[in-house]
Amino acid sequence: MSGYIHDQILSSSELQEARDLATSLDFYPVFQMYNLFDMERADIEGEWLDSGFAKTLLSYSKLPNLIGFYFLRYIPGSFTRMHEDNNTSLTIVTLLDDENLVGGHAIVKDKYNQKPRPADQTCQRSDFEKDSPPYGQDIIMDVLPMKRGDSLVYGPEQSHAVSKVYEGTRLVLVSWFTDKD
Repeated sequence: MSGYIHDQILSSSELQEARDLATSLDFYPVFQMYNLFDMERADIEGEWLDSGFAKTLLSYSKLPNLIGFYFLRYIPGSFTRMHEDNNTSLTIVTLLDDENLVGGHAIVKDKYNQKPRPADQTCQRSDFEKDSPPYGQDIIMDVLPMKRGDSLVYGPEQSHAVSKVYEGTRLVLVSWFTDKD
């Protein structure tokens, strides 16, 4: 899957179930964990893998295997650098809370699709683009407006990030799925 889907997958009761679980877990500080910087993480294990929200996400994914399931709490200074989730077949990130959040925006790279250029508008390219214009390339940084309960769904080729948090907190549930054993 390439590109992304912005969807509301979990019901209000499943969202509350996930929030309640997050409240009951011990988060640990992350200075850097791969692409994550200066945040807090809590892993989900055991009987919670059979909870309503976990089953709904697995069903939505249409994939047989859940390979990662955890909460991230973004705090002031937190961010995620631009990257792809190459070790998965599908990622679902659900925004559970955004209390007093300033910053912390979900960002994806999007393709620039060719459109007709009016004859009266200038088109000047760098030397390296003359033979290979930017059409169809991931050159647009798209900031996605998310509200509590929204999920972003994307495949392993989708470049994505989270901008720096300046104030407040951003709590997300991250789910990784694969079709591999």
